[in-house]
Amino acid sequence: MRLLALVLLAAVGPTATAAPTISGVAEQGHKLTASPGTWTGSGTVATAYNWFRCDGAGGHCSSIHGATGASYTVVAKDVGHTLALNVRATDATGTTTASTALVGPVAAADTALTATAQPAITGEAVVGQQLTVGAGTWSAAPTSTSDAWYRCNANGRVCAPIAGATAATYIPVTADAGHALVALVLAKTATTAQSAYSTATPAVVPAAGPVATVAPSVAGTALQGQRLVASQGTWTGTGTLAYAYQWYRCDATGAHCSSIHGATAAGYKLVAKDVLHTIALTVRATDTTGTTSAYASLVGPIVATGGLLTSTKQPAVAGTASVGQTLTASNGTWTGSPTSYTYGWYRCNANGRVCTAIAGAAAATYTVGAADAGHELEVLVTAKSAASTQAAFSLATQPIA
Repeated sequence: MRLLALVLLAAVGPTATAAPTISGVAEQGHKLTASPGTWTGSGTVATAYNWFRCDGAGGHCSSIHGATGASYTVVAKDVGHTLALNVRATDATGTTTASTALVGPVAAADTALTATAQPAITGEAVVGQQLTVGAGTWSAAPTSTSDAWYRCNANGRVCAPIAGATAATYIPVTADAGHALVALVLAKTATTAQSAYSTATPAVVPAAGPVATVAPSVAGTALQGQRLVASQGTWTGTGTLAYAYQWYRCDATGAHCSSIHGATAAGYKLVAKDVLHTIALTVRATDTTGTTSAYASLVGPIVATGGLLTSTKQPAVAGTASVGQTLTASNGTWTGSPTSYTYGWYRCNANGRVCTAIAGAAAATYTVGAADAGHELEVLVTAKSAASTQAAFSLATQPIA
């Protein structure tokens, strides 16, 4: 009992509930300022600082002599290196340490292009869940940016490039579990180039539930009275997988979706209330680790009974879902023998819903722009005959990389 009591009384120190951060411009002559993060502990929590100079990948870090304040002025020796900071927090029970993400690589004085704010990563640091890095803020407007993802230790240091991960988006894999991830953003103008590390994710955690490797899909005719049939897609997970379905009625552009009461089977019969709306489907897959959801492309707008033109197979989009690539829409399959088709491209969220028309994108082809990164794209194909006109959304692309 005495030994147990000693263990319980052992110093543990405060806990960081929000990691420390660094703000400022990583350029020779500029001052960087630390925020200690947020801590919980016993009584008053005191913080101390130690700045480090690391190599370009955040390895081989050495403490900077005398750099023990909440701010640090970047010197010539830092150029080409990355900088990092440890914050030591002490309360009545002991001392613990938390680390910032890397800042840099440090630019030389008066560099024409420097990052004034680190690029940020959005998304959940979970295996199988998509992360997206922003372009950051720069002293001059870049003409282009490119990205490379790095796998680091749990403190966001000692980073190594991830082979093939060179898009604005990245989906963590099993090998990333326990590691922080960062992206190195390279910005260019006509005359110069400069790179900057993003903020770091927390250590990636394993997937809580299965991962969809092929998205769910819906087959059938978008006509009142017809039956739509779901395919659950393809999933990887632990143990036996179970699937659940929920159909939704959305507005004509896939927004303002409401679950359809009782529509929880793999099939759904279209009713009068669906006419002029789009229909969406969510599939929930459960394994021994948890439950995750995946989404089918929008179907519709739904045609009223007796419609002369109806979509029997959705249009599709061919091409690589990456910035700078050209996508091409097919017309799909229709009843009523259309004589012509027109097109309108839409930018949707990562679930292929809540779609917004892209100004000027009215051809069968579309060149993907930087504003599309992280979004899925769909094309609204409008079929025309001598007697009727009807539109149908295509299948969605993958999220644009």
